[in-house]
Amino acid sequence: MTRRSLAGGATAGAVSRIRFAPTSNNLLVSSWDSGLRLYDADAGTQRFKEDSGAALLDCCFEDESAAFACGSDGSVRRYDFHSGTQDTVGLHEDVVACIEFSQMTSQVISGSLDNQLQLWDTKNRSVNPSSTITFGSDVVSLSIYGMYISAAVERNVYFYDMRNLTGPVKAKFCPLECHIQCLQASPEWNGYVAGSINGVVALNYLDGVTDGDMGYAFRCHPNSRKGRWSLVPINCIAIHPCNRTFVTGDDGGYAIVWDAQSKKKLLELPSYSGSVASMAYNHSGELLAVAPNYHQEADQMVEKHQVFIEAGFKRRIAASLPSPNSSRRLPRVFGRAWEMSDSEEHHFESKADAGASKTYPQQAGTIRKNGYIVIKGRPCKVVEVSTSKTGKHGHAKCHFVAIDIFNGKKLEDIVPSSHNCDVPHVNRTDYQLIDISEDGFVSLLTESGGTKDDLRLPTDESLLTQIKDGFAEGKDLIVTVMSAMGEEQICALKDIGPKN
Repeated sequence: MTRRSLAGGATAGAVSRIRFAPTSNNLLVSSWDSGLRLYDADAGTQRFKEDSGAALLDCCFEDESAAFACGSDGSVRRYDFHSGTQDTVGLHEDVVACIEFSQMTSQVISGSLDNQLQLWDTKNRSVNPSSTITFGSDVVSLSIYGMYISAAVERNVYFYDMRNLTGPVKAKFCPLECHIQCLQASPEWNGYVAGSINGVVALNYLDGVTDGDMGYAFRCHPNSRKGRWSLVPINCIAIHPCNRTFVTGDDGGYAIVWDAQSKKKLLELPSYSGSVASMAYNHSGELLAVAPNYHQEADQMVEKHQVFIEAGFKRRIAASLPSPNSSRRLPRVFGRAWEMSDSEEHHFESKADAGASKTYPQQAGTIRKNGYIVIKGRPCKVVEVSTSKTGKHGHAKCHFVAIDIFNGKKLEDIVPSSHNCDVPHVNRTDYQLIDISEDGFVSLLTESGGTKDDLRLPTDESLLTQIKDGFAEGKDLIVTVMSAMGEEQICALKDIGPKN
């Protein structure tokens, strides 16, 4: 297997997505610098480039002569390689995070941070969507196979039949502690592989009985050094078109190939110099394209893309596939059996051990107003976010204005849109107020019947007065406690009436 750099180390803004053409080795690349590029992966040359005016988050082929891309301005665009023109297919109300094209129905499917999945009929050429599905949260990843759409929303995967969109065929809850970052479905498996922001990968089947297995989940971190493991987000997944293997790309620059059937790690590619943003197999499975984003040059981190082609991949995977009797059984992971080779050194944990981090990484360009972010080590709620135009070096920057959720202080930060930010895990729990001590501590009744006595009254004068007055009047009060990054504070109050 050989590695070569596409276009001799072509530089541009950070890559958001790469895709191989349906029947050729042409490679489509969308970037945060608003550029859509088409490369000949065999010759290593650029065949097409068009700027869109907004950062592009995803792209896909219509056929060998045209493609689609979606942008941070909410647009879905079509690009004609022959004429060099582009036109708008449709518009969302917020950033469009993912896009697919169905060859069977001639429809473009787009998922957005406006919580909507929209379908656009390319035959009608209308900017109005032919169908709209609304979810309770952002649509972060899509994948299609045949007539089915799979959509990732928070920790759930929803399956829809394009012939009847009145409701999902099935909603599958992933055994993941954190939100899904990437999703790939497979018609051969009749299921999907999903990667999460905390480095866990889940494989699940649509019918639940494929191969007599309901799926499994595992922690997909590279080999530990010095006995320590860190949370490494899974940014992308590529399923091999010819065998039951898939490759994961993570934030640490690792690309690892897994055998879905025997549940084994097959091989780990030499690490890349930056976060693996996207990967794609060509139609035959002989080539794997990998796009890492950040590179070290002259003691400085430079944001650009450099696409690598891993050749001879199909033969290398075939040589790595294990024989049927070469595995040993290990303890169950997330309630399902996991097998791997004796030389395997990856770390696998039970569900209870996973996802204990106080924060998780999220791409700056996808953080919206009223979302959360960590600024200067403090958990904050975003009250304003603006994105600057792409500069000459391919850097679009997000300017965040946020309020500390505990002390109310205003904080600001500027982050390149394709970089990851720390986002706090923010939880809210309701308790019944039992007592207020003279020194300002409260006693709260927990669900288990015990008491929680380590919280003070809130510092907000209005909320403080409501709690004291309601308690003095003998009312039954429910307080909401917000927790994040090891801190807790009463943030809301509900009056459920007088005490009996």
